[in-house]
Amino acid sequence: MDIAKESIYWIFRIMAVSLIIVILIIMIGSISDHEVEDNKIKSEILRNKIILDENCLAYSDHRVHLGMIDKKKFNELHLENCINEGIGVVLNLTYDNFSEEILINDDLADKIDFCYDEKTFYCEREIYYLILKDDSAEIPSTLIIDAIRLK
Repeated sequence: MDIAKESIYWIFRIMAVSLIIVILIIMIGSISDHEVEDNKIKSEILRNKIILDENCLAYSDHRVHLGMIDKKKFNELHLENCINEGIGVVLNLTYDNFSEEILINDDLADKIDFCYDEKTFYCEREIYYLILKDDSAEIPSTLIIDAIRLK
């Protein structure tokens, strides 16, 4: 009787260990099949740099204010110094019924109409609702960032 109890105990142990091994194999297989999109990550990092870096558009006095951009920094020369990558960027800022557009890296940025060609271009658009700091006024605004790069 003692041998029967011990053999049942070992059968349950073997089944539990086998189940754990099968689950681990399935998890490792699903992780290894996951594909990281390099272009998507680079575009996300670039967009975050544009709106969160005080050397780009982020408003800062003694600290960086999240969700607030500086009107004085929204010019082509400043943004070209901020974005020095081989990517085309179209920034469209809309506030108080005004709209301003800046193209960075014109060779790619003016190709935004060709974004339908997914074999040649990688395009991504993101819309941000921000506060525009202009002198002492804080104006609700919308910033649309289009990132275009060659595949």
